[in-house]
Amino acid sequence: MFSAVKSNVVNVGRVNRLWLPLNDVTVTLAGVQSVRRKRKPLWLPPAKSKMFKIPPRKYIPEEESRELLRLYNNYRTQMKIIRRHLKNEVERTAATSELALQQAAEEEAEHQALMEYNLQENLRVAALREKRVQKEFEAEMARVEATKKYQEERALLAEEEAMRIITETQEFAKSFIKREDLEQAIETAIANPVDYNFAVDNEGHVFRGRLTKPQDTDEKDWEKLPATAMQ
Repeated sequence: MFSAVKSNVVNVGRVNRLWLPLNDVTVTLAGVQSVRRKRKPLWLPPAKSKMFKIPPRKYIPEEESRELLRLYNNYRTQMKIIRRHLKNEVERTAATSELALQQAAEEEAEHQALMEYNLQENLRVAALREKRVQKEFEAEMARVEATKKYQEERALLAEEEAMRIITETQEFAKSFIKREDLEQAIETAIANPVDYNFAVDNEGHVFRGRLTKPQDTDEKDWEKLPATAMQ
């Protein structure tokens, strides 16, 4: 609710409507009304009723004046002590003070010591790294040599196997029928037929030929399967 100002207020429901100029009354959103006192502008001269009026000089008793002077002197002395103390602290901790220079020298010495320690540590780690790299290089070279030897052995075995196959192929090629001997080979095959049938008894004896019988051959000439084939 707004409060009334003088008699220029009209109540409308729960809200007071003001009949004052905008310069005299200011209404905020919170519902609080403030009345600003209207004063004379600074460029206007004094009122005629106050033009020759001299305001009386304020009288201060002597005891009170001395007490105020004492309090002021005490305040000024204390403030001077505080300012001097702060000045001394600033000068003591300044960049150009003796303490600051000493701290800077200590920090520089510590920095140099740390740099030297870092250098020595880098040298130690570099030596260890060089040894490790040398060992790795030697191990790699040994592995390469072993691989090279293994590849050479495999190549030698492959060459021997190839020579064996070539030799066997050459030997087998000798049994090939030439074109000019084809008719003779056919006549020989017809005259000498080969029977690839065979029979095996319970004891492992092999009787070759479809018409071959056990009693047709001597028992000493019977072919017997190897022991491994009977297992």
